[in-house]
Amino acid sequence: MEQNLALHQVSEILQVEQSTVRFWEKEFAEFLDVKVKKGQHKRFTQKQLETFSQIKELLYTEMYTIKGAKRKLEMERTLTCALGIESNFKTTVLFMFSSIMQELQGYREESRKLGEQVGRLREQKTAIEEMLLEERNKGFFEFLKDKIQLKKTSGQGEA
Repeated sequence: MEQNLALHQVSEILQVEQSTVRFWEKEFAEFLDVKVKKGQHKRFTQKQLETFSQIKELLYTEMYTIKGAKRKLEMERTLTCALGIESNFKTTVLFMFSSIMQELQGYREESRKLGEQVGRLREQKTAIEEMLLEERNKGFFEFLKDKIQLKKTSGQGEA
């Protein structure tokens, strides 16, 4: 038989104030599905405790906003329903997805840096081509100048 926990027990396990648990219960009601019969104290199941723990992790450790945490929980719930998978497998899939996204971000950054390097190399190539053209033209002009000098010199010798 599953043991149901009182509010103060959930608060102690999670190491947060009871008011925080109550706040989360209201904010994340769609994920907790707490039902209380009239005249009875609220009791929380192990599954609800796990959800509270996940909420705490999202808000305190991963620094999600309330809205962001709700979106993350909704995404996980949708994934679980769509794939009909166990929680551990779901966590593994999400971890793998997160790792892939981080790797893609790294590749995106590397690609951006490579693009900048290619741009600098193109600029260098253009500068070198301009210098070569100047040298070629200078060589041509020097050739013409030498020819003109030869004509002047040979023309003076005839006179």
